[in-house]
Order: sequence, then structure tokens, then C-alpha cells
Amino acid sequence: MNQKNIKFEIKKKLNYLDSKSFANNNLPLSIIQYDTKDVLNSLNTLLRGWPTIGKEVSNVEKKIEKYLKIKNAIMLNSGGSANFLILYLLRSIYAKKKHKLSEGDEILTPAVTWSTTVSPIIQNGLVPVLIDVNLSTYDINVNLIEKSITKKTKAIMVVNPLGHVCDMGKILQLCKKYNLILIEDNCESIGAKFNNKYSGTFGIFSSISMYQSHHISSVEGGMILTDDNYYADILRSIRANGWLREVRNTKTRKNFIKSNPELEESFMFPYIGFNFKPTDMSAALVSNQINKLNKFINKRTFAAKKLINLLKQYEKFLILPSFVNKIKNSWFTFPIVVKPNKKFSKKDLVKFLSDKNIANRPIIAGNIADQPFLKKFKYKKGNLKNSDLVMKNGFFIGLHHKLDNKKINYISRTFDNFFNKITK
Repeated sequence: MNQKNIKFEIKKKLNYLDSKSFANNNLPLSIIQYDTKDVLNSLNTLLRGWPTIGKEVSNVEKKIEKYLKIKNAIMLNSGGSANFLILYLLRSIYAKKKHKLSEGDEILTPAVTWSTTVSPIIQNGLVPVLIDVNLSTYDINVNLIEKSITKKTKAIMVVNPLGHVCDMGKILQLCKKYNLILIEDNCESIGAKFNNKYSGTFGIFSSISMYQSHHISSVEGGMILTDDNYYADILRSIRANGWLREVRNTKTRKNFIKSNPELEESFMFPYIGFNFKPTDMSAALVSNQINKLNKFINKRTFAAKKLINLLKQYEKFLILPSFVNKIKNSWFTFPIVVKPNKKFSKKDLVKFLSDKNIANRPIIAGNIADQPFLKKFKYKKGNLKNSDLVMKNGFFIGLHHKLDNKKINYISRTFDNFFNKITK
């Protein structure tokens, strides 16, 4: 089969998957972001004989660095791995003295979050301190941070949730006041901005995700972002078994080689390492999507604005997402919390939506304090009133760049039908 025929077959299959996803008014939580060109680019890494980490990974890292205006983007196999490696580095012998974390140090983080935000804190011998979130935006409530700070508090690991950005102005003030490290879990919010500065570029480190259902997809993949060249060099090596070949600093490389003349340079491991390597297959798949990211975000923003306008008539019963001054969202999903009422429950509404083929699911992992894994480990929490409500009454529906007027109007009509039924 020649390349023209292969291209035709790939396009045909992707079109079929798209039509299947939306058949019978089916509205999925996420869609396929990659197109025929992306798939061909990924397949070509196999045909070149080197689909593992290589030039495609390097190319994608450079694209993200340019897009986000950050000095270093280090690609890994997932955003969860990025979170783990950030905290591992800060606990390791490689951490700068001013950043060194010790066993039992406390990390402030929001209660409405994902498992691989909190798990790496615990896995690295640290203690998560859960802070309640704001309703509608689901970001950490900055007004609750200061009273949670103790002598053991060493860092704040914020989550920029669902395409939104935390109040970075106030958070940076608190970090400066109490000498705290700022880490951003930006896995759900690539391309969002606070005061015209990209989310993921405020902290010493941040993570982003390129999972299958995210804004751009390498299927599995993530990155660590940092402006610190010293840390970036170590992270590149640690993600790839601790290999010298990943070290870019010429002086550092020469020192290792000079200190170990008996070792073969190509197989020298100066740092303790993990195998968190990404592949060129994944990088080639996502590369051209980065070029289209702003277009994707604009379409998501259009859909979000229209849904808010169409559903705001039901704000007596629903907490809808909102736009916030100084923040430009890169809308990830469309979250809704059902206000406690006597007319209906969240269960009633999500069942009605599901019956009409509108997919839905909990908001992130809900209140992480209620998840079984956390109960077996040490953690601290304050009053999590809003997070409890999110866990009990929250859900989200899909929001993506293929959500056109026809599909948005179908969602609106479905909500209309539900409320006409329950308010009779």
C-alpha cells in the first residue's frame, strides 16, 4: 500500500471514529485531537527505526518553550510522572539548599484535585495539607492558605483546574512572605493566562499533561516546566535512567567525563534515574497540535460562553462555571454543581443527561480526602465544606473544540426539558 492509500485509510478511520462518537446525539466527554497528518508523523517514527526518545521529543520541547515563554520544557511519559519527579528532585541530594525538602515537611494543596497530585507528595515522604476550594472555579481558596501555614510548611502545590488559573498574585505574595516553594500542577490548563502570563510559568516548577482527553494529545505524555537551567539538566537525565547523554550543560558533561576517565561516555550514569522517558511516537503525534492550540482554545471558549449564557436561567439550582477578571481560561470541561434543593438531586440530573447521551463524570477526583487511598496515609485538612459539596453534587460534561452550535443547542434543550419536567 502506497503512502497516498495509507493516508486515505487513516483519514477514513478517523472520520468514522468522529461520526461514531457523535452518533445519535451522543456527546462524549472528550474527542480525538489528532488528525491524519499527526498519525502519519507518528507512524513515520516507527519507519525511521527510532520511535523512542529522540529528535521529535526535542522538537516538541522547543515548541512548548516558545509557546509558553519558558526556558525549559522537559517531556516525560505523563503529567503524573512530572509531579512525582519534581518532588523527588526537591527531596534529593541534588536540590539547592534553599529548596531542599525533608521528610515530614508539609505541602499545601487543594482538596479538589487528582490522585497524582497528592500521591507524589506522600510517595516522597511529605505530608499533604488539603485546602478547600472556591465554587464555580474550583481553584484553591487563597483566603484559607495563610491560616494553614505552620513551621513545617515548605511549599504550595497549586492546581490550575479545568482550564482555570489560581489567583497567582495573592499566592506569590504568600510564597514570598513565608519563603515557600511554589509548584503548579498545570495538567488541565495549558494555554490559560493570569494577568497575561501563562499558567505553569509562575512556580519554580510546573507540570503539564498531554493525555488522550486533554487540550492536545500525545496519548500518554507530560512535561516539567522550569526556568532553572541547573534543575532542568538534572531532570532530563533523571527521566532517562540518569544518563549522561541527556545532560546539556557542556561544563557539567566535561567534569563527569574528566572525573570518570575509565567509563565509556555513552554509557555513563552520573545521576540516579528513573525510566520516565517519552517516545518520539508520542511527540510526533502531538507536535502539530501545538500549532493549533490557540485555535482549539478559542473554540472551547466560544462553547463555554454560549453554554453559560444558555444555562444561566437555572442558576437558582445550578452553580455554573464563570469568567474571572485577569484570567483567560483555556476551558477544559464544563463543571456544574447542583445546589442543595428539594426538587431534584445530582443523581436525577446526571441520569437524565446520560439517558440523552450526554456523557458526564465527577469533577476531577472530587474531594480527594474521601478517596480510599488517602485514608491509609498521613495528611492534614481544614474545613472542606465546598469540596464536600463538589464531591456530593458536582459533575462535568464535555467541552472541546468540536462542540459546535448544533451540539451546544442540544445540551441546552436537554437541560430545558429536565427543568420543565421537575418544575411542573
